[in-house]
Amino acid sequence: MSRLVATAIVCLLTSPVLAQNTASKMTREELLSFLPGTKTTHVVASSGSLRYWTNEPDGKFVASSSNKKYGSALGTQSAKASGTWRVSDEGEYCIDIDWKRLQEKWCAYVLKGPANTYYLNVADANHQIEFAK
Repeated sequence: MSRLVATAIVCLLTSPVLAQNTASKMTREELLSFLPGTKTTHVVASSGSLRYWTNEPDGKFVASSSNKKYGSALGTQSAKASGTWRVSDEGEYCIDIDWKRLQEKWCAYVLKGPANTYYLNVADANHQIEFAK
């Protein structure tokens, strides 16, 4: 019984490592072909805010967020903002969103895992992002 528990613990601890080893970084060319027209869903690990947008071919989008970090005085939390996306020369997926309270700007490598799972920089649940056509 204790051997079974020890094996289960090892599997749980190494699953992010296994995901990292099975995920591969998408190239700049792959991203330029794949990203236009994709619907993107992303949860911010630190706040739990759910955000989504469609990567339009012209590099623009309108992002929506559950805005759990700020909410509002009226009790509503959702927010919308204009943004842009691009693929850097280094092959990173870059986002720039002009939220009402802050400017969000970041770049990250996109890792593709099994069964069309995608991650930003690190293949684990806290860095997962969804892309759908």
